[in-house]
Amino acid sequence: MRLAGTVALLAFFAPPGHAQSKQALELAGRLYDRAAIAAQIQPIPAQFEQGLQDYRDKIPGEVIAALVEAGKRSFAEPALRGDIVAAIARKMSPADIHRTLAWLDTPAGRRVTLAEAKGAASMSQESMQAYLEGAKQKPPNARRDGMIADLIAASRSVEIGAGFIEATSLGIAVGMDATQPVEKRIGVAGLRARLRAVMPPEKLRADVGAMLPPMFGYVYRDTSDADLAAYVKFSGSPAGKRYNEAVSTALIGALARASVRVGEMLPTAAEKKQI
Repeated sequence: MRLAGTVALLAFFAPPGHAQSKQALELAGRLYDRAAIAAQIQPIPAQFEQGLQDYRDKIPGEVIAALVEAGKRSFAEPALRGDIVAAIARKMSPADIHRTLAWLDTPAGRRVTLAEAKGAASMSQESMQAYLEGAKQKPPNARRDGMIADLIAASRSVEIGAGFIEATSLGIAVGMDATQPVEKRIGVAGLRARLRAVMPPEKLRADVGAMLPPMFGYVYRDTSDADLAAYVKFSGSPAGKRYNEAVSTALIGALARASVRVGEMLPTAAEKKQI
């Protein structure tokens, strides 16, 4: 009788809990879409492939091709989306998500989000160089530079940028390691240690911090001072801080897990024989 009562209680309480979880994921998914996070992570597979260029003369072409394919699949936006959305749902309260969506739906919020999506899609060495050359012809703007610095700090962009670099570098290392005989593999923990030795976290973050101001200047080059000021104000608010913390944690975590998946997505010896 006691067991039957327990089962009945579980049956009674399980559906609302499940529904609440589903609602949280749906709400986090709306935030993911509205904040144009997809556009910002879309370039990662191409960056992963670019990172393999230095190895093209050192390892067989078919190995490079397999690594590129594994990286593209692991870091593809659809493969990352679910992980990121789930992390946001765990980290942010529904109230904070609604507050963030309300900001994103303001005219300024829509304009800065559009600028971020367009900036991520168009950024290249050539476009950045052209922007920097044009910026040399303009007088200094201390107020705007200050807002850019505040936005970088509030959005935790140094950590996110370093996380991108660490994840893609680890993904390449994991993939290369997976091509070795089992007895010669270093493993994820060993690879992380080697990467930290080559790219000390403090130095990497200092380098990323130096790179970000011109990159942000490019992304928001057509954004008005008023819109940028409104963005900085929201980012520095309690809800904005919680949003930025949640998104940075979600992105870094998803990218770290994707880097480990690269090795898992390489074809096995049996699969290679079938190709």
